[in-house]
Amino acid sequence: MGKKFKYLRLSALYHLMDGLAFDVAACAEVLESALVQLNLKTGIPDKIVNWNKRGGHNEGPLNFKGHGRIAIDVTETFSLSRGMMRMAKVIENKDEKETAPVVLLSMRSLALDIPMRAEMPLRAILRGGPALAGTYVVYLHALLSDDGKEFIYYGITKRGWNLRFGEHTKAALAAKLPRLFPQKLGELIEARTEHLAGRKDGRPKLAGVITSLCAVGIDEEAAMDVEEYLVDKYSLASKHSAGLNMVPGGREGVRALHQLSGRSSEELIETEAREEEFIHHFSKRPQQGLAKPGVAAAWNDPAYAEAVICGRDNRLSAEQVREIRYLAATGRDLAFIKLTIGAIDDGQVRRVLAGRTYQRIQ
Repeated sequence: MGKKFKYLRLSALYHLMDGLAFDVAACAEVLESALVQLNLKTGIPDKIVNWNKRGGHNEGPLNFKGHGRIAIDVTETFSLSRGMMRMAKVIENKDEKETAPVVLLSMRSLALDIPMRAEMPLRAILRGGPALAGTYVVYLHALLSDDGKEFIYYGITKRGWNLRFGEHTKAALAAKLPRLFPQKLGELIEARTEHLAGRKDGRPKLAGVITSLCAVGIDEEAAMDVEEYLVDKYSLASKHSAGLNMVPGGREGVRALHQLSGRSSEELIETEAREEEFIHHFSKRPQQGLAKPGVAAAWNDPAYAEAVICGRDNRLSAEQVREIRYLAATGRDLAFIKLTIGAIDDGQVRRVLAGRTYQRIQ
């Protein structure tokens, strides 16, 4: 880790690639080379480094007019004739709405013979950004089956996203668990294993895994806000047929489980801890039943959602959320809105206006 790169922050790369089979230092060499060439053509790496130094998201969204989604695909392959080979290829997709550049780590599971890919925001591993140790990651795991379906799960952790995925996989293979994500992962792996062994199995089989680091280097409150939005929109099992999250995301999930079990919010930050508490509660009270996904069913009631989202200290009230939207629609600037409604900081107002938080409040 002694070499100093012009663009890459090697400590951040090691942090986010921890536990992967890649040779991180060797991959950093080809990734840095691709960044140098990309900068010569577009100037984008220089712009990201400067954006990081100015405060990142506090300075506004990261976008590049005239460009599509930039991705740098890093692969590590082995051949008998040439040994281990590493390559970093820049890809631009002008059809994607999302504009923040990413790094793709393309892999293949030797045991299951399926492609796997991890996606991380490029800005998180470039110079000028904040240290990642001790911060939170909001991640997405997408399980692809051979019948064309995609099962979605979002989570929060600060212990390492790949460590969490390893724990999911061990749980999936060790026993039949009532949690939806390891249960589905176990079913798909088992069917794939049967197929590789030459045994007939009509069940859908695991065809690939994609992990996306949706938010990196953020604090607990921001992580809760991001997860709250993503789980409700894409992966809450009571609302989405391919969703694998059993309880609502973010603070509303914490609050709902606190009402059930009496556990304090400090003990229920990571997504899996909330789901395990949910299962533990109902396993001790079988007369209540364990609906799929139980508490989350109430989340479809707008009145319940509003009460949970806004019913906590340092959260905005429903009226404050509506007033933020009204003032923004009438042309008021960020400083005026923050002062008028008494927001904690600029970011709290920005997240409401961007639709990242309080989306259920109408």
